Amino acid sequence: MSMETVNGKTCISYAELTDGIITASNLKAMVRRGKIRQVRLGGNGRTALYDLESLPMRVQIDVFHRYGNPYIVSFGEIAPKSSDIAYYSCIVLPNGKKLSQEYIEKYSYGCAVLSRCIELHSIENVTWEKLAEAVRRLSAKYKSCLPKSAAGLRRKAHNYINNGAACLVSLKFGNSNASKL
Repeated sequence: MSMETVNGKTCISYAELTDGIITASNLKAMVRRGKIRQVRLGGNGRTALYDLESLPMRVQIDVFHRYGNPYIVSFGEIAPKSSDIAYYSCIVLPNGKKLSQEYIEKYSYGCAVLSRCIELHSIENVTWEKLAEAVRRLSAKYKSCLPKSAAGLRRKAHNYINNGAACLVSLKFGNSNASKL
């Protein structure tokens, strides 16, 4: 399926809708009655496009079952890079200790998720809002060091591009916040 985005609206083509989801005559009648918005007319080599959100709920459900939900971003398989694991294994904290295995894994998976977010944003033009929503849905082992808001995730991604894996390490290690005065 090749859903397109036109003027910020996710659209589905005439051919995809009439391929067993809704009949052509029913589709034309619903467009004529104003129940479905036609975003682009077909003809001269162009395909007719219809706003996915304007479709009746039962038709949307059929589209999602057949083609998948375009509003849900999938990261696919996430595996940390060995270079990130090696970097976090070599970090020495101000108190002289090294990061625990729990934090090494947490930060390594954070780098993998952040790299995938940057890739999806730059190559597939996925918005930061959709990426932040996808990060919130990830399991606890992946998301624990990443921001949950779109603006925070975007800032963290730019920081990751500029500073590398070091940007994920918490500055709480080795500070004197817990000491009594």
